[in-house]
Amino acid sequence: MANTLPQASSPASPAALLDVDRLTVDFETRSGTVHALDQVTLSVRRGEVVALVGESGSGKSVSAFAIMGILDAAAKVRGGSIRFDGMELVGASERDLRQIRGNRIAMIFQSARSALNPIQTVAATLTDVIRAHARTNMTDADVRERMLELLRQVRITDPERRLQAYPYELSGGMCQRIMIAAALACRPDMIIADEPTTGLDVTTQSAVMDLLTELSRERGLAMLLVTHDLALASEYCDRVVVMHAGHVVESAPRDVFFSHPAHPYSSGLLRAIPDAADSIDALVTLRGSLPDLRSDALPGCRFVARCERAQPDCRGPVASVSLGLGHDVKCLYPLVREDAQAA
Repeated sequence: MANTLPQASSPASPAALLDVDRLTVDFETRSGTVHALDQVTLSVRRGEVVALVGESGSGKSVSAFAIMGILDAAAKVRGGSIRFDGMELVGASERDLRQIRGNRIAMIFQSARSALNPIQTVAATLTDVIRAHARTNMTDADVRERMLELLRQVRITDPERRLQAYPYELSGGMCQRIMIAAALACRPDMIIADEPTTGLDVTTQSAVMDLLTELSRERGLAMLLVTHDLALASEYCDRVVVMHAGHVVESAPRDVFFSHPAHPYSSGLLRAIPDAADSIDALVTLRGSLPDLRSDALPGCRFVARCERAQPDCRGPVASVSLGLGHDVKCLYPLVREDAQAA
């Protein structure tokens, strides 16, 4: 019999800057309809860093692109809401979305070297961004001063010389700093960082993430950090949102999540993190793989075929429940802490 737990109240905080509620997105492909996102709900408050984690193919980047309004033409939003600072983005006109993108929400794409135009200098790239989103008329001198200011903010030495450089002349870490500078160009309220440390060495990863989180704290920026790296999330985020096969399966404050994961999938992800003291043979892997999202008969819990705790009723509807302390889980048989059960 399923644990009897109180149903979660609305997951969005009244102070949430971003409120995604039951977002459902499909992709129409030649091989069928891919049910990429199903009832995805998450929120981000001002000054908060939220990590959106899960395996490749879980729907993290699709969620980010949906928020930005840059989904592929094959994508169809079937339902749900995306509200940013009270404005509904689902169904908004392209003109209205352009006022939000860059000005209010900026995105840092993974693999910065590939994201930058290889035949444009840093100056040309930043000029395009500043001109496209400028809220007032700016002279060429104003634009140049803003570019130099941005490069100094992201701690690029000799900014005058770097403005004339092309991406191939810069290191991966330097390219990522240019991407961060472009994201900050119009002083946004929120940054979506999609795997911002992909392809960087460990030292550069730390430098980039230190910079991002420091800027977030200083300016009160909201940040949605899309990553598969739980170690990164544990060090830099305030809250963790876990996705599996297009579902949000768990949401919790960082310390609560890493000490007491409630969803079997979350627990499996954490057990799969290599420990410096462990040998390769000691690694624990998640069995099975993601379900075929083209199926029209997906179970209520899309983790059911991989779950050691699964029961027959897990294939039916599964609602999110609250475990208290801002900890929500979409599971009929969560790994509930003893103190939570006693309460």
